[in-house]
Amino acid sequence: MRPCLVELLQCPECRGPIAIKERREETAVRILQGTLHCNACGKTYPIDKGVPRLVKAADDVKEVCGRFSFQWLSRWQGKFEGERCYGFNDDVYIGWVRDQMICRRQPRPGEWMLDAGCGSGEKSAVLAKLSPEQNVVGLDMGVASLEKAIGRFGDRPNLDYVQGNIMEPPIKDRQFDYGMSLGVLHHTPNTRQAFANFRRMMKDETTVMIWIYPTYREAPEWRMPYFARDFLVLNQGHRLPPTLLRLGAHLMVLGFYPIVDFFFKKSYHRIHRDLPFFDVDRMTRKQRFSAQVFYLFDTCLPRYQFRHTIKEVESWFPEEGLEPIAHAHSFYWASSTPAPHGPAQATDQALAGAVH
Repeated sequence: MRPCLVELLQCPECRGPIAIKERREETAVRILQGTLHCNACGKTYPIDKGVPRLVKAADDVKEVCGRFSFQWLSRWQGKFEGERCYGFNDDVYIGWVRDQMICRRQPRPGEWMLDAGCGSGEKSAVLAKLSPEQNVVGLDMGVASLEKAIGRFGDRPNLDYVQGNIMEPPIKDRQFDYGMSLGVLHHTPNTRQAFANFRRMMKDETTVMIWIYPTYREAPEWRMPYFARDFLVLNQGHRLPPTLLRLGAHLMVLGFYPIVDFFFKKSYHRIHRDLPFFDVDRMTRKQRFSAQVFYLFDTCLPRYQFRHTIKEVESWFPEEGLEPIAHAHSFYWASSTPAPHGPAQATDQALAGAVH
């Protein structure tokens, strides 16, 4: 971790201020091995392999850490490493997300951006690459995936990763100018509370982007993975060994591949009209197969998976002092920054009208 990060951190136990107690190994950019200390309750937390580990050691947190680390690391293992396992290119994807986050105000040098639930860390890394004058923090519970991320992207001088639980945030209130949380809040015990915690880490004037699982009715592209989770594994995928679940995902997609591939291409042609980074026509058959396996595995793996209607999610923003700007295929962005006047305002309104 970079030493400047400590100013943002708090103890997840008592929310007291954190200080650096010991530096055992460091580079010119970051502390690799060391200890953090809570000035209020006295609890200590390790810095290991460049990642501050600020989580309680509860059994459920350990279980979630292990399963999600397997999930994200499995994406990059074997012959599919480096391919577009999601079905889209991260540079284009996060470039689009960043454009929406800065639609109300251009970021200033030295400001902070949060990726809450950063998973394998590449989204945070791309955001840091696209925002060289800002600081980016990736927050996640899966320590193994964060260690891999810091090994791959640790040379970026404006990027940090923190192991932490969004339900017990290790980040002080009102620290970040911009924030994104893509596909994570619904995997917590309480999506609404997780969103409130996410918002609390943002400054009063902010813009945020989230992605939340949609309902069956509002997202036909998710009906097949939902069916697998709800009826084939009976919402008990989290009880299965991850290796067995991944094998099952491969077999299910392989067994029904012509049908699955037909609906996959049909759905993502529709999505591509609104989201430029979903371009199924540029994917090979092997990449489509890999993406479908990952989506199925990703849907069945977590213990928690809550789905919310558009109306419900949009109601959260005013409750947290944010104005909804637009939504597109379960992406939502909102801001407390006043809309600019003139051409920028027209662009903002045109964008909202195009994707609603």
